[in-house]
Amino acid sequence: MEFAAIPLLISFALLFWWRSVVLFKRTVEDVPTSKVKGGFYGLNEIKGAVKSDAPLQTYLTERPSVWHEWSISEHWKKTESYRDKDGNRKTRTKSGWRKVDSGGGIQAFFLLDDTGELLIEPEGAKVDAPSTMSRSCGPSDPLYYGKGPSGAIANSTHRRRFSESSLSPGDELYVLGSAKLREEVAQPMIAQTKEARYFVISSKSEAQIIRSKSLWAFFIFLFSFFTALAIPVVAISVETGMEVQEAFYQNPGWVVSAGAGFLAVAGLFYLSLLYNGLIRVRNRLTHALSLIKIQLKRREDLIPRLLECVKGISEYESQVQELVASVRSSGVTAAGSQRGEVGEEINRGSGLVGGLFALSENHPNLRADQNYASFMKELVDTEDRIALARAFYNDSLLALQDRLLSLPDVLVAKWFRFKAGKNLHLLPDPEMAQVPRVSL
Repeated sequence: MEFAAIPLLISFALLFWWRSVVLFKRTVEDVPTSKVKGGFYGLNEIKGAVKSDAPLQTYLTERPSVWHEWSISEHWKKTESYRDKDGNRKTRTKSGWRKVDSGGGIQAFFLLDDTGELLIEPEGAKVDAPSTMSRSCGPSDPLYYGKGPSGAIANSTHRRRFSESSLSPGDELYVLGSAKLREEVAQPMIAQTKEARYFVISSKSEAQIIRSKSLWAFFIFLFSFFTALAIPVVAISVETGMEVQEAFYQNPGWVVSAGAGFLAVAGLFYLSLLYNGLIRVRNRLTHALSLIKIQLKRREDLIPRLLECVKGISEYESQVQELVASVRSSGVTAAGSQRGEVGEEINRGSGLVGGLFALSENHPNLRADQNYASFMKELVDTEDRIALARAFYNDSLLALQDRLLSLPDVLVAKWFRFKAGKNLHLLPDPEMAQVPRVSL
């Protein structure tokens, strides 16, 4: 019976693998795509182009890169003699490829879209990069010894295979990962965290990833099902000594029972996937609403304070300009004025100019237009953040509503009484949602 346990273990292992593939596919489908400026804390799905001011250089193709892996394999072939079960001496030939060198490089980079740029730290990510080299050659090719080792392996056929994968500046990427706060500045970044289940960087599109995982899930499930059907066949064959084919034809009831049992277990697995998926989508909707509240609170606290600072600096510069105007209008009023009056005006003007020089040294960049521009930039950035947070909420809401209205999720939703959220027309706190009045 221990032989029957082998297909049982294989079937369960494949079933768990199928579950993990389906879970990842549903996560990619459910997480809304965020803009770079809208990368909030928690799991994010972001698309953009690679940007790096000082990229690395790949080893084989010597092209700019932010992530690359390469390997060199050498082909071998040997003939050996052996004795068969009857004691006769025979010969056989074996061949294969052996890796003789490999390496890679990795660096942090920025992901760029129409809203800005976001730092990506790829350490620990599952990277799916396009192939930049896949080539086989012999010693006559300069690449053979130029990039490969100088010595040959045992039984070498003197054929080498060079492979390389790379992410280069300008490549369009799909990133699924968790955001956290950067240490040097108060801005988010995408990096590996202990809490996050997934951290994926891929050159494939979201649609390609979903399609690929769907095919994988189908074939894994099919293989797991047929392995489950083999469990009673192997057990009966081992127990009775029948041929496997004979055991299958003489005991169809056991095979059907094994298939039904497998489908029941797979159904429970899938039910848990549907239920947990709905929970995650609903929690993501709650998280999205909290992000809007955070951005509104930021606006409520930040904008009035910035406005007061700009007004204060503007008033201070106005006083400086009045001082400059007073100095320029001070001077000799007439050619026939008395010498004492002239000296008094000059002394007064010298004192004022000295004060201006001191003021200039203390405040070399005192310009109201720059302050206004910085304030308006911060105001626009704040409103953009709120708009992106609202868009993230609406996308999360759409993902939940899609799940609640599509099969088979709708059956689980009605069974467990899941409810859809409401469109974001009115925010919970009208005073916080009020746009601050800006009067300069």
